[in-house]
Amino acid sequence: MRRGGLACLCLGILALLSAFAFRAEAQERKITLGVTSRTGVTSLPFVIAEERGLFKAEGLNVVVVQMQNQVVVQGVLSKQVDYGGTFSNFIGAVLAGLPLRVVMAVMEGSDHVLVTASTVKSVQDLKGKIVGISSFGGTPHSEAILVLRKHGLEPEKDVTFLQIGGSSSRYTALEAGTIHAAMLEPPFNKMGRKRGFNELVAFDDVLKIPLAGLGVHVDTIRDRPGEIVKMIKAVLKSLDFIRSQKTEILAVMEKSWGVKDPDVREGLYADIVEFYTRTGIASDDKMNNAVRLVQEGRKTGANVPLSQIADWSFAKKANEEMKGR
Repeated sequence: MRRGGLACLCLGILALLSAFAFRAEAQERKITLGVTSRTGVTSLPFVIAEERGLFKAEGLNVVVVQMQNQVVVQGVLSKQVDYGGTFSNFIGAVLAGLPLRVVMAVMEGSDHVLVTASTVKSVQDLKGKIVGISSFGGTPHSEAILVLRKHGLEPEKDVTFLQIGGSSSRYTALEAGTIHAAMLEPPFNKMGRKRGFNELVAFDDVLKIPLAGLGVHVDTIRDRPGEIVKMIKAVLKSLDFIRSQKTEILAVMEKSWGVKDPDVREGLYADIVEFYTRTGIASDDKMNNAVRLVQEGRKTGANVPLSQIADWSFAKKANEEMKGR
């Protein structure tokens, strides 16, 4: 009995040491999460998870880095970036046969709004004008194409698309008069309204799609499945923080986003909490919409099963572990 008890004790100690070793290794290895902007609704959950220590609480040393949309995907593909905080570009990459997967959706709808210069009063007025996008094939590009077509324009002929970068860069270009329109996310659409710009179309009224999330290389799925679950748990906890800590989020909007008007901040907060996911899992209907949007934006007829585009098993496990805490 003594010998058996000692063996159990040794096994328990070994298991505990292994857990600590894994945690220490994860803490030491820097994990890069690429986003297109550190300011705005789609990036907020990642930035909060970094700045509030939620990644560290999961034993992860995560650095959120701003980069161009296409650089996020290429970085994950080349394994120079561990996770991508974008969505449509990862779908497009999978449709093109690249070894990537979406493992989490952060938003259950698109909060993007077509914002135009004060002289552009309707979508039809954009004929012959310049529309700013993040990157060709990215979500704002695909959304703009669908909106333009819905209002009778031929995107390939009637407008010029200018690749600029994230929402903050597109807003700056709109202010400077370099472009005449762009799909913008909060707070930039609200800031634009204060500057006299026009909010013409809310994309969520056109098509329901998931937005933002986590994209990974398939090798990460094979080699570091536990890490993916921890990443998702940290982001889900960040979303809980956003929903429960209104005062702190309003302060972020004022200090980091530059939204000085308290009424605008209140309106922004009320809008964004409605869009954020509670599970990190997108429905098949919304995923099919997202795939169709990417297909139209990239002019591809490639059909890939949803099971090869998104793997929700890690989000499911993250939810199970959080329920059992």
